[in-house]
Amino acid sequence: MKSLFVEKNGCYMPTEHAASPWGPVTIHGGASAGLMASLMEEQFPAQSMQLARLTVDLFHPVPMAPLKAHQRLIRDGKRIKLLEVSLSHKGREICRSQGLIVEKNDVVLPAHAQLPALPPQDIVDAFAQDEVIGVNAINQAAAVEYPPGLHTSIPLKPIFLNLGVGRGCSWVRLPLNVREGIENSALVSIATLADFSNGFAQLYLSPEQGFINADMTLNLHRMPVDEWIAIDAHAHAQPNGISMVEAVLYDQKGEIGRVSQSNMTMNTFRQ
Repeated sequence: MKSLFVEKNGCYMPTEHAASPWGPVTIHGGASAGLMASLMEEQFPAQSMQLARLTVDLFHPVPMAPLKAHQRLIRDGKRIKLLEVSLSHKGREICRSQGLIVEKNDVVLPAHAQLPALPPQDIVDAFAQDEVIGVNAINQAAAVEYPPGLHTSIPLKPIFLNLGVGRGCSWVRLPLNVREGIENSALVSIATLADFSNGFAQLYLSPEQGFINADMTLNLHRMPVDEWIAIDAHAHAQPNGISMVEAVLYDQKGEIGRVSQSNMTMNTFRQ
């Protein structure tokens, strides 16, 4: 299976499949988030604990270049662990993530605390439709062709996905391994796909200007039942050039988590 990163000489080299919609010299934010989540997951027992919160700070555009990973265990408790992973290039820190890992326990929820057993009906209905491959295959309000990368290779089952209008909802799955030779876990897939929230809710201010996210916070209260997740994302913009995206994540049995992202304006790749 194709991968987003190849490990070589102690570094992770992005492949062409990790490219971003912002240009061929930078990689997709989801690719770097997935790599850092994969390295975190090796540091805690998934049978008894779960990542409940992943924060990713993108200090600089992540280059299409060898990336060095740095890992730190901030807190090593029996019920709570806090892990940190950062990526650097030529000694410069490019992005940093923290994972809050909590203990799992079986409990009985009272009726008033139970979430709906299924996603909203329009999301349920869309799961039966045939998938399309990549964002170039969907109807786009801005009628733009995106350059090749992670965003053009993901399978989609759109519910409402008209890129550029500030709201988007679609089923999506990750068809590539994040790390060469290592099968994606549910956590790694979700961490990679969660960054598509800003893409699905992308808001174009003009043919030349949109919003790019400087971070991502992913909160998960359970893992999905299979490889497909639905992202229902909304953008909230202000005339000061700052916006945020909020998204709810679903699998076929209901809500599994949420995403928030802080955005700033950026000139798009469009010609």
